Amino acid sequence: MVVMRTWLDEASVLAALEQLTPEPVFVTPRCLVTFEGASLHKFEPGSALSQVSEPGEALGEDMLRKLAEVFARTAVVGPDQLPPLPHDWPTDHKNSDAFLDHVVRYAENEVHQRHRPDFGQLFDALGVPVDALDRFRLRVRRRTPEMQRRPYALLHTDLHRDNVVLLDDGGLFILDWELATYGDPLHDLATHLVRMQYTSDERNAMQDIWEETLIRRGCSAMTAGMWTDLQAYLDFEYAQSVFADVVRAAVRLGKGSVEPDFGRSVAMVSRALGLAKDAIGMDGLPTEQEIKAALAEWHAKLPPEPRRRRSVITGRAARSSVRAG
Repeated sequence: MVVMRTWLDEASVLAALEQLTPEPVFVTPRCLVTFEGASLHKFEPGSALSQVSEPGEALGEDMLRKLAEVFARTAVVGPDQLPPLPHDWPTDHKNSDAFLDHVVRYAENEVHQRHRPDFGQLFDALGVPVDALDRFRLRVRRRTPEMQRRPYALLHTDLHRDNVVLLDDGGLFILDWELATYGDPLHDLATHLVRMQYTSDERNAMQDIWEETLIRRGCSAMTAGMWTDLQAYLDFEYAQSVFADVVRAAVRLGKGSVEPDFGRSVAMVSRALGLAKDAIGMDGLPTEQEIKAALAEWHAKLPPEPRRRRSVITGRAARSSVRAG
């Protein structure tokens, strides 16, 4: 795992959302059955937002307002309606500093340190500081010694264009609640702003619309201090993404015996480092050639992929039989 998972039972989160009254302006998957830690959901036909508008393209004010309503409606789900929180969760559900510390500790212990035995050489070759998250926290403390207190809320934490489906009736179908958590609402806004890849104008507009919508929905306390504290969560999203994206970029290259395609992996790492440079106190950035060389050196040390037994049915025959079935 390279992202925090608060609850293993996504179905129980979806059940809490089904109880919202009045009914929200968005639809969520309906759980049909759960089995052995997995679940089967009913989905709604439509078009993913990423198919209609690619990252970096404008969405329009109407869509921004619909997305803001998603945040406002989930904000009213209380902890008593959700599964029990992990034992190490902050007990004061208005302590923004405690929540930020919690997600930072997770990123350090469960993402950075857990993956360092396999990827530490790669992190070092890319110039990622060993104490990157300590540098991030120090930067936050210098800028904002103490964040405003905000009531915790149910957070999606992964609301981007691939997880929003446009329905025929104009509504939204919101997918992938498996990374939902309970904490500072500004964390949800920050992950959304980064992962949606808005135009600069719409990114600014979304912040205004988010604040306006939560205040209108009676959640003004959740917007307290947003204009001073939001940057802390934006910087955290950039900081933790370095470790997650480097791991993803390396893993997608495959085993050592496979000739990898470095193009997408280099672009992924380059973007992550560029966004995180200031947040984690990097002295400089590697060039794309240096990134490729670091990935190639890491990949070359992977053990060869075990040879697989040849299938009795050739790939072409298998595809033909599938089409025939």
